[in-house]
Amino acid sequence: MNLKKKLIWTYCLITTIPLLALAVFMVSRMTSDAQKETAQHADQLSHQVGDAMDVYMGIFRELTDYLVESMESEADLPNADELLIRRHQNIINSYPEIVGIAVADEDDRFLGTGMKRISKDYLGNEEWFIKAPDKGEGIAVLNSSEGKIVITNEAYSADQIFSVMGAGEIGGKKTVILMDIKKDVLKSLIESVSVNSNSFVFIEDANGEIVYTPVNPIVYRIDDRGLAIDDGEQETISIQGIEYLLSASLEKECGWKFISVTSLIEQQHKVTRLYLVAVFSAVVTVLVVIWISNRLAESFNRPIQKLTQMMQLVEQGDLSVRANLKYHDEIGTLGDNFDHMLDKMNTLVEDIQTEKQRTLAARLKSLQEQIKPHFLYNTLDTINWMAREHEADDVVKMVEALTNMFRLGLSQGKDYITVREELEHVRNYLYIQSVRYEDKLSYEIDADEDCMDIIIPKLILQPLVENSIYHGIKLKKLGGSIRVSTKRNESTLYLTVYDTGQGMSEEELANLKEIIDKIKQGEQRSFGMTYVIERLKLYASEGFDIDVDSVQGEYTCVSISLGIKEDGDV
Repeated sequence: MNLKKKLIWTYCLITTIPLLALAVFMVSRMTSDAQKETAQHADQLSHQVGDAMDVYMGIFRELTDYLVESMESEADLPNADELLIRRHQNIINSYPEIVGIAVADEDDRFLGTGMKRISKDYLGNEEWFIKAPDKGEGIAVLNSSEGKIVITNEAYSADQIFSVMGAGEIGGKKTVILMDIKKDVLKSLIESVSVNSNSFVFIEDANGEIVYTPVNPIVYRIDDRGLAIDDGEQETISIQGIEYLLSASLEKECGWKFISVTSLIEQQHKVTRLYLVAVFSAVVTVLVVIWISNRLAESFNRPIQKLTQMMQLVEQGDLSVRANLKYHDEIGTLGDNFDHMLDKMNTLVEDIQTEKQRTLAARLKSLQEQIKPHFLYNTLDTINWMAREHEADDVVKMVEALTNMFRLGLSQGKDYITVREELEHVRNYLYIQSVRYEDKLSYEIDADEDCMDIIIPKLILQPLVENSIYHGIKLKKLGGSIRVSTKRNESTLYLTVYDTGQGMSEEELANLKEIIDKIKQGEQRSFGMTYVIERLKLYASEGFDIDVDSVQGEYTCVSISLGIKEDGDV
């Protein structure tokens, strides 16, 4: 099986199996969520109606309390009845659902607004009078006006009205306020919160009698098990092959029970649709995965084949090929790295050739420089013996210094010497220059003992000292001093040439630093500094640094930091 087919099978397996598992999980979860959503809706529906009824009954309680307080405060007024009837009429005008208000006391006194008494029977024996709560205990509710001897002036059937009673004590006698209210308000309350055509709410009183139900045959088929559910409970029942969910909520003021009835047929249809959608999605997903897997496998296979061909050409020695993959992914990065590697290889090949030529040129120049002082060294040695014979001590000392310089410069053909030898070479050079410039030049060599045996490229300090003399001390009217110092810090050697000569302006210093950077990169040549940097590069590659600091009229300091090498590494 080739790579392309392996990729297709791999993509299909790692994609389809989790997707199918996820589909099963999601269908199961969504089915459970649908059931929970239906249950929450049924519970919310019953509680919303119950809560709305609580608020509504609270209004009636406040109205009865208000009427009781008004009667108590106005009981001794001569026009108390007139004020009471006017207050009743204002309430009826403000609340159209209230069809009548009546007041009765233990002495069988009766006063009605929109209501009348149809019998002389004692009012204290009426059910509504008896069930009226004591003062301060809220209100009571009667499901129907059937059997009352106090009725509304308008013709309402007993099942169209429910009554609300409140009570107080006027003149030491129990006084009951009776309000007859149209059941249409219950319908409005239910319709205001019920927005689902598959659900409705009906109301039971504390005796299990129906207070209100919409025109619905389902209610009369609900068995006792469904009607007996308590506040907060839910029950699933089946009517004519269709399942319904019942949820109950108890109204606190009047003790009525609000029961929501929700058809589960929509939930069942939703679950069925979920399964159909899941099956269809699974089939489509598998087909799409196969198609995408084929495209992805091809997108991987094509650039890999091209890279393979390019590598074969490189193996045959052709470094001019390039992949040029136009992809913005890991394979594209691989192709870019491949092309970059070939560019680096070409650059390295060119650098190796250039470095070989530069090394040969440096060695040739070093050899040429050694040939010249070798002849001078032999000649000076002859002059030295002649000066000794004539007892010319100053000449002898000068010739010895120059001879030592040439001897150290030759160094038996070695390119690398110890710091001790390099400092000896600089000391002889400075002695000769101090004799030449007399009082205008003084010098000091400060070298730590632990630096003396470190191997470094030869003749890297003398060009820097020479620059200090000719570009610093010589240009300053009163001359100056030069201090050469060496220190080490763990694996790094620090060589410093400090002079108190003419110094440089900020512009000159910046220009010199730029020149040094260009010399390091091989873009510019300046004989003295170029010679030093080239020898340092041959010795330490990139493991060195040159820093220059200067203030015009005060000083110039050139510092070299160089990685220390063991004798066997040089």
